[in-house]
Amino acid sequence: MDEFFFQIIIKNPWFAYGLVAFGTILAGIILWRAKNGDEVSLFGLNLHSNGKLVELEKQNKEILENSKQKSYVLHSVSTLAGEVSRILSQPCEDFEDQRRYVYNYFLSSLLASMSGKKANNPKVCIFIDAGDGTLKVHEAAAHSPDGMRKLRLPITDSAAGHTFRTGEIFFSGEIHTPGSRFKTHPKAQSTYHSLICVPIRAGDRVLGVLSVTGDEEKSYNDDEKAYLTAFANVLAPLLHLELQQETTAMKH
Repeated sequence: MDEFFFQIIIKNPWFAYGLVAFGTILAGIILWRAKNGDEVSLFGLNLHSNGKLVELEKQNKEILENSKQKSYVLHSVSTLAGEVSRILSQPCEDFEDQRRYVYNYFLSSLLASMSGKKANNPKVCIFIDAGDGTLKVHEAAAHSPDGMRKLRLPITDSAAGHTFRTGEIFFSGEIHTPGSRFKTHPKAQSTYHSLICVPIRAGDRVLGVLSVTGDEEKSYNDDEKAYLTAFANVLAPLLHLELQQETTAMKH
């Protein structure tokens, strides 16, 4: 059979050329389809696009990272809830030290939870009522000490102020778009594009605002908004106790 086939090729070289041309065209078509994401099967051989495999690997990596992030947030919130409950149930003389430990863990855990992108550089702030129509910084992370001391946001004309007044979440992936409630602070030393503000509540009363910024546009999604809300809820009892003690001290 092989000898017969070779004889045909020798006697008809154009037949051989045609076979080579046909094979080349067929191989080109198969490779082109595979490159464009099509799955190609020929004589039992399946060809897959490298691009498709890379995309699947990327999706699997994102799913794994999201799962790890959610596990970390759940663990952090659970730990914080236990620490806050312990402070509330066991009033002690070293309250200031205990609250400091809780806030250190709270802020570092929240920063880690929101640092999904390397260039995002999140900054966290807890605002409370300053009593003069503005919000002041109660606790913060990744802000300069001078900024923490001097920062004041008008309750009537700021994104955090809106959340404090209404109890509504402010969530924007581009705060500089026209019509945004966000107002650039005249003394701001850095520019960011994403902002989430969630209320810290005790029942219907808004005690303060927990906010996080992101340098990049669309830094956060609904998952991060849910994480921030969970952190705010677990902090609320401690902040309520602090404000009560502050009010009592002022009366005396």
